[in-house]
Amino acid sequence: MVFIKSKTLAPIILFVYNRPWHTEQTLEALMANELANESTLYIYADGMKTDSDEAQISLIEKTRAVIRKKKWCKEVHIIEREKNYGLADNIVDGVTEIVNKCGKIIVLEDDLVTSVGFLKYMNDALYLYENEEKVMHISGYMFPVKKKLPETFFYNTTSCWGWATWKRAWIYFNNNASKTLSLIEKQNLIHKFNVEDTYGFYSHLEANANGTMKTWAVRWYASLFLEKGFSLHPYPSLVQNIGHDGLGENCISNNYFNWRKLAKFVTVKKIPLEENKNARASMRMFNNSLYKERNTKKISLIKFIRNNISVVIPKSLKHQYRLKKYPKYNIAFQYQEELKRLKLIPRYTIGESNLLHKTISFIDSASLLFIQDELFNKEIYKFKADNSNPYIIDAGANIGLSVIYFKMLYTEAEIVAFEPDNKVFKALKTNVETFSLSNVTLIKKALWNTETTLKFYSEGADGGRIAIENENEKLVEIETTSLRGYLQRKVDLLKIDIEGAETIVLQDCEDLLHNVKNLFVEYHSFTDQNQSLDKLLNILKNAGFRYQIQHIGLFSPHPFINITKHSGMDLQLNIFAYK
Repeated sequence: MVFIKSKTLAPIILFVYNRPWHTEQTLEALMANELANESTLYIYADGMKTDSDEAQISLIEKTRAVIRKKKWCKEVHIIEREKNYGLADNIVDGVTEIVNKCGKIIVLEDDLVTSVGFLKYMNDALYLYENEEKVMHISGYMFPVKKKLPETFFYNTTSCWGWATWKRAWIYFNNNASKTLSLIEKQNLIHKFNVEDTYGFYSHLEANANGTMKTWAVRWYASLFLEKGFSLHPYPSLVQNIGHDGLGENCISNNYFNWRKLAKFVTVKKIPLEENKNARASMRMFNNSLYKERNTKKISLIKFIRNNISVVIPKSLKHQYRLKKYPKYNIAFQYQEELKRLKLIPRYTIGESNLLHKTISFIDSASLLFIQDELFNKEIYKFKADNSNPYIIDAGANIGLSVIYFKMLYTEAEIVAFEPDNKVFKALKTNVETFSLSNVTLIKKALWNTETTLKFYSEGADGGRIAIENENEKLVEIETTSLRGYLQRKVDLLKIDIEGAETIVLQDCEDLLHNVKNLFVEYHSFTDQNQSLDKLLNILKNAGFRYQIQHIGLFSPHPFINITKHSGMDLQLNIFAYK
């Protein structure tokens, strides 16, 4: 039996909205858990919808009163949303925030009654499989299949009724249903994704892609499925879903999923990383019997057809139908077609693209694709401002995708953007004008520790930089300026991507960094120069920042054997500094 020390217990996160009775049952059961009095609980209470009537507002207020009624765990932190996120966005945002903060997490919704051993099982499993990269999901619920199964086993679909995961697994969560849908289809995995065509997961994902449904669980399952991840389940279940009374979001009234008796405790032991064939076969039987029972009672024939119709209709016909029927699907398809076109364009070719639904001028399609993915898919610059008009300094703005992203994030933001390369600056200026971005100041200068004129290596894409010694090709002269004059007031985000000049620039304005709340810097190490990472990190530390460091494109997987080099550099790092 695994022994978990109190300090290693995973935090619990509970999502509630407008079901006070269900919420109280969930919390009472959680409080009765063996480890509740040693655990930390975060409760995310969703806000009211704009069209909420008095009855709905009353239910929301009663629910919020319930969560404050007792000290349900050792520590309780309540987050009351000011607006309505909806179940899917509330869960994705909350899980992401807490798992990134704590490294692991246990997740509950407001209609899940747990047995006394639920937290023990979850924490034991999180501890035991922490370093097994392929184990991505721990489920506390298992469907009431007829065949008896082992106490724990791997069945590689996810259950959202009481589950847990790690930060290392959640980073693979892809919230873009169109992308996962396309990958599953291209790899001919629909049959397997649908548990050998016994359940319509693919149709649910399809509905998410075209906007007719918004759920998070099928997107998490699709993410795990594409990573070939493993999901641990207990038998019998440690969770009962009491929400199938028709009152919850995405719930209908039935009792098909209920257990007569839950397991009190489940012992977690290390088992081989292979899916249990009996469990998968039992789930196929369960799904088939579920559909037969529903059809007999004539309550879900239409849903059954919708969930399984994707298996029999030709792909080309489905595709044409979706293009005409669903605007979001059409947009997603055009987006994928544009990505394909851009990938075929030779490097350093000037052109235009509608990748962001408006015409973007670019000077290199490869760098456009990379930056677009980093900014708009991965959102590496996403930050929370204290006001609606944050002050942002964009050092190394390139063609302006970062400026466009910041303006999408905060439409009233004040932005100062630096870009010294004349050809790149022209594209930057054009894109800012095309997107009609106001309160944006563009400066055609490089940042340095003084105002002067320097030689600049104009690479032709996103790699332009101050020239290094003995460099003779693709050189132009550019003007430089100091950052000091722009740091005399509070800066909500300072983004620095200036291809090797970052340490010199930060040394020049070190005494003013107390005005900066968030700082992103891309660090560059040149093969023929002393590395300055230690100096850069000391500057951040002395200014009161904490930081996170991530590898990006240029790094060496086996540095003791071979050092990867590109454009005179041997390392690039993304550094996220915050206070």
